[in-house]
Amino acid sequence: MPLRFKNHHDREIWAMFERYQPNCSSSSNWFKAGWWKIAPQQSVVVYGGNPQADNPIWYCYAFDNNGTEWRDKYQESVPHKAFEWCSNVSDSTCRTILMTEFTVTSPDHTMNFR
Repeated sequence: MPLRFKNHHDREIWAMFERYQPNCSSSSNWFKAGWWKIAPQQSVVVYGGNPQADNPIWYCYAFDNNGTEWRDKYQESVPHKAFEWCSNVSDSTCRTILMTEFTVTSPDHTMNFR
């Protein structure tokens, strides 16, 4: 019952997610993690639990090295290196991204990057 990210793009992408996690820290109920390197036409499991049971609303962001981004309007601060942080964590190496909100519709869900 995982959450997968699938790359339908013609170039390698890097992706992250943010999900609801009660009491992630004393001041945050959200958890963010990245970066998954995903080759063209490949998919990766980014969360091994039941994403629908945890909370159907998730956020993601992806980019390629040619400037293409999969984004929307939900602001977050992320580092350039791999991370697993509560949403209120940041450091001097972080940059601001704009995540896309998506709804998980089944316990085995794939988020497609086209």
